[in-house]
Amino acid sequence: MTPARMPRVVVVDDDTALAEELAGLFTDVGYEVTGVANAAIEGIDMVSMTRPDVVLMDVRMPGMSGTEAADVLRRDHPDVPVVLLSAYNDEGIVKAAEEAHVAAYLVKGCTAEELLSTVGTVINASLGRRRTE
Repeated sequence: MTPARMPRVVVVDDDTALAEELAGLFTDVGYEVTGVANAAIEGIDMVSMTRPDVVLMDVRMPGMSGTEAADVLRRDHPDVPVVLLSAYNDEGIVKAAEEAHVAAYLVKGCTAEELLSTVGTVINASLGRRRTE
């Protein structure tokens, strides 16, 4: 029997301290953090190189927004879901996230339990879709 591999995540946030904190949270609960990026383009490149199970991405970043990056990832890596994390619970941003077909949208300040639960649910749903395709 082959042991199950750890879930793999890429964290993308222009706030370096927050990105590292999030990476540490995922590592502490058994995820493999395959990359930490501080810009959307860098995050997209990491996804291409490491093929994670999920991407946790900030919405507002210089250069390219998280919703724009989610569109690129959906086109180039449709099997890698994106969870957007935002400081804003703004209806316009939520609508843009829906249009980008992100798997989930969370507001910064949510609990660690809520974040981990949401990411776990997204990964499980994605893996379930892959098995039935």
